[in-house]
Amino acid sequence: MPTKPFSALRGESTIPTVLTLLVSAWFLAASGAILADRVAVAPASPHPTMVCAAPLPVVPDMHETITVEAQRV
Repeated sequence: MPTKPFSALRGESTIPTVLTLLVSAWFLAASGAILADRVAVAPASPHPTMVCAAPLPVVPDMHETITVEAQRV
């Protein structure tokens, strides 16, 4: 069985090496930023919160009926 020449597939080219290092550095910086990001706690509202004692009934302003007419295929 003949062997394939792997000398033509050398990965010592400058451009792929630099590109791989740049992408790796980008992902390293992004993961560090994600891990270092602290969740900001929402500041307290200056307006007091009012709680309703009982739910109020909601009455619609108008009533509509939609009729769909179609033939079966």
